Amino acid sequence: MKHQGFQYDFTTNELIYLLFRQKKCPKCGSKLIKEKQYESLNGEKLNSRADPLFVTNAKVKHYIYHFVCQKCDYDFSLNELVK
Repeated sequence: MKHQGFQYDFTTNELIYLLFRQKKCPKCGSKLIKEKQYESLNGEKLNSRADPLFVTNAKVKHYIYHFVCQKCDYDFSLNELVK
């Protein structure tokens, strides 16, 4: 079945970090490599009661960003880097 939509979840600080800040490892200071992953979800799981964006049986890609340090082999989520 083909995906019929997509969704990104960002806070304002996460979006600013993703677009403008340098991605350096908090542990060792080396450059982080960005990895974009997704999971397939039904539209009903992503809909809120106030604002249903997706049809309930629609297949939606939910994108998630991770950053990997190759030097210390640690995986950071975008939320961890903002903190």
